[in-house]
Amino acid sequence: MSFWHDAIGRLETILADSGCEDGVVTLGVNYEADVCQYPRGVCMEGCFGGRGGQFITSEPLRANTRVSFMFGAPLASPKQRSAAGAIVNAVSAFLCLARKLRPCTPDCYAPCLAELSREVGGKRIYLVGPMPVLERALGNQIVDAPEAADLFLVAGDGMTTDAGVACIDEYRGKKRMIFLGPSAAGVSGLISLEHWCPYGR
Repeated sequence: MSFWHDAIGRLETILADSGCEDGVVTLGVNYEADVCQYPRGVCMEGCFGGRGGQFITSEPLRANTRVSFMFGAPLASPKQRSAAGAIVNAVSAFLCLARKLRPCTPDCYAPCLAELSREVGGKRIYLVGPMPVLERALGNQIVDAPEAADLFLVAGDGMTTDAGVACIDEYRGKKRMIFLGPSAAGVSGLISLEHWCPYGR
């Protein structure tokens, strides 16, 4: 069982017998949307009950699916985990379970990066997922092996790849992890992960 299953199990408990579990989430791709500067990929959006959430991924898809598709599912591939991320975010937006489910605008990129750089200053960092902006900004702090890190920064595809999921599950509760941006908002809210999105909406 992974952190995904923990979050989805929590959501299943919240939704039990509400009827929402049978609701349909529409998944689509929005190339024009504002997105968080940290993860690399495209914006997959989930819409549920008129509310939306996004997940930045290199494995987007378009589909209509029930919320309950996730319940008990193995989520064995990055594409399935990305879809689950968008669904969790959309349902979290509808139920007001998480804040900061929409990204900031590009004018906030510089202050966000400056604040994050101060937050992690002097620490050895392991990046879980491709994050070109942080690779450039924090290059001298980044380590190649998770065991050498003081803290982990996690975003987008870092939450969906087999290696990323294994890394998060192995070190969750043992080392500090900061989950970045709207992609991580729903899961972070459901299982109390540290979430960074100071300018999100």
